[in-house]
Amino acid sequence: MAVEPGDGGEIRGALVRLRRATGLPVAFGGLVEAGRRQVRISELSGTATAALSALAVTSGNGLGGRAVALSRPCAVTDYSVSAQISHEYDRPVAAEGLRSVLAVPVVVRRRVRGVLYGALRTAQPLGDRTLGAAVAAARDVEQALVLREETDELLAAAR
Repeated sequence: MAVEPGDGGEIRGALVRLRRATGLPVAFGGLVEAGRRQVRISELSGTATAALSALAVTSGNGLGGRAVALSRPCAVTDYSVSAQISHEYDRPVAAEGLRSVLAVPVVVRRRVRGVLYGALRTAQPLGDRTLGAAVAAARDVEQALVLREETDELLAAAR
């Protein structure tokens, strides 16, 4: 499914809820681009720079790409030195001053459709409560996308 103009609002709302529920200073995210194996970061909340804006994250690369490839949440305590991820995106992450980062895929009908990120500017573990809130925010986006798809299908069938 192609990224639609209204999809950004769902991501934006999820990021606000994620920050409110966890106290994380930074959250960002985006949806998978149609026909591509990459997520385009389209929404930023709490960022100090535009370094992450419009960043294309390829499946398997970096933390978000790992979350996409594995279809499950991933987190690192210190992004720049983590041996768990590849480091294609170190420059924009460092420009934003991010250290501890989590990435949670938005999965719709067993397909990853986007990723939500939350981050700290200090290197400290992100606990279960924070991860749980991020998963809940991703599920909110999932449900909104499912609802939109079902509505589109019903409208198409009615024509």
